[in-house]
Amino acid sequence: MILPLPAGATDCHMHVLGPFDRYPLAAERAYNVAEAALDAHESMKRRMGLERTVLVQASGHGDDNGAMLAALRQLGGRGRGVAVVSINNLSREEQKTMHAAGVRGLRLNLRTLPSRYGSDHARLIGDYERMLAPLGWHLQVFADSPTLLSMRESILKTKIPVVIDHLGLPDAAKGVEQPEFQGVLELAAREHIWIKVAGADRITRSTGRLRDAIPFIKALAAAAPRRVVWGSDWPHIGFHAGRQVHGDPILPFRDIDVGELLEILAEAVPDAAAQRAILVGNPAKLYGFELR
Repeated sequence: MILPLPAGATDCHMHVLGPFDRYPLAAERAYNVAEAALDAHESMKRRMGLERTVLVQASGHGDDNGAMLAALRQLGGRGRGVAVVSINNLSREEQKTMHAAGVRGLRLNLRTLPSRYGSDHARLIGDYERMLAPLGWHLQVFADSPTLLSMRESILKTKIPVVIDHLGLPDAAKGVEQPEFQGVLELAAREHIWIKVAGADRITRSTGRLRDAIPFIKALAAAAPRRVVWGSDWPHIGFHAGRQVHGDPILPFRDIDVGELLEILAEAVPDAAAQRAILVGNPAKLYGFELR
């Protein structure tokens, strides 16, 4: 692990779930899970030496951002959020409320229940640009590499910042030379495109070795050293098929050591100044934290 973490170190990707008596899971969802409370994440952060948090709206809550906004109120200036909102379904008053709470972007999730967005994914970028540009917010895109590359021209043309989620979801077993990942690297070189280093366990699912993510992190950090941020992906929602569930069993959270994820980051990016940029400076720029 990077010891000690620099002041202002930020976990840029985590989810809160519940409490379900106040914020139930959405009827349209791809998993049933236990609650994941902010206090548990705060405890993990203290153990790791992390200070700031970026909450990302969990797909299990659909476009009801209530649980995330409640957590942001608890965090105050230490928190920012990435919400989920249907296109053209955000009133001016809701925009002001969300911005005041700390929301700085919207997430487009084309990985979980993607049918919600139709098949014209490239058009979505322009739709979100029209909604987000006046707010100064970014668009975070969660999609596998082939889907990202099918949207390439729209992503390159947009004037808003785009954050590629979970390293672009390459398959680590295919290596960094695979065409899909090379395409993500080309996107990452553009000044308005950011990369979220989260989900090392996701891209190494086929190999079972977290450290197989290191070459991918190294390559992305080299391509966009001032536009890479890191996240734990806590509470590590279990792998699922991305299809509608109803009375299915509870999907357990996966046992992932956040300390090991930080060790992987340190091995991929050994330079202390570069680590500080990824953990502190870059998140401050993207999410509007005070720069230390």
